[in-house]
Amino acid sequence: MKFDATNMPDSFQIHGITEKHQEKNLNGDHILYQVVDAENLVVALLADGVSNSPCDWLSSRTACEKFMQEFLAQPMANLEERIHHAMQEAHYAVLNHEKHHEMLCAFAAVVWRIGEGTFHFINIGDTRIYHVSGEDVKQVTEDEADIVFLRRCTKIATDGSGHPLSRRVITNAVGSITCKISVQNGSWENGDLLVLASDGFYNSYGIIDEIRIAVLQNTETSRAVAKVWGRNMENFEDDNSVIVFKWCDEQ
Repeated sequence: MKFDATNMPDSFQIHGITEKHQEKNLNGDHILYQVVDAENLVVALLADGVSNSPCDWLSSRTACEKFMQEFLAQPMANLEERIHHAMQEAHYAVLNHEKHHEMLCAFAAVVWRIGEGTFHFINIGDTRIYHVSGEDVKQVTEDEADIVFLRRCTKIATDGSGHPLSRRVITNAVGSITCKISVQNGSWENGDLLVLASDGFYNSYGIIDEIRIAVLQNTETSRAVAKVWGRNMENFEDDNSVIVFKWCDEQ
């Protein structure tokens, strides 16, 4: 599924794609973004439902929709407080869902006042936000995740070659009773990119650098993102989502 923001100013471009893995019935990821014309703001949200928790598709959708609803409802509030409140309400909506309990998701959000050199962001779990400036690609978020070794009874489980089996688990999640929320700030400049990605996307080797090169080679960010996704679609091992901002003010 591809998303386009309507009525975008000429000073930036934004495009996102989210697709379910071919072996799943429903997409556990969800993306949502909007230009808030009256306040000269852009809001971009990406959530990745935890697949071994109930209704991963519903947790990610609920978190994104509730965040956007609460954020848009408070146009006069302090921006950082407003972001924190929207995230808190999104968390409660997942935690206290009336029909489905124990839902969890990772979550990334960026809020940018168009033309300013500072953006605000939140990251919970193992979603990621990257800042691309020229040839430099930097992950501005830290993964809140650990590697856990699987066990059979009292022993560590191994594969047929004797190698220990492990899986990656997130240590902070929307919907967890211990969820921690922190609004942070980052800096960027005209010509830079911001990339929000789920692990199903960024785990494809070198794909963030592919985004950087493709955006340089294409005037339309949407075309660049679609090309990269098309080249990698057979390699994705999970639901995969990406949102790309490009600040491109020519004045």
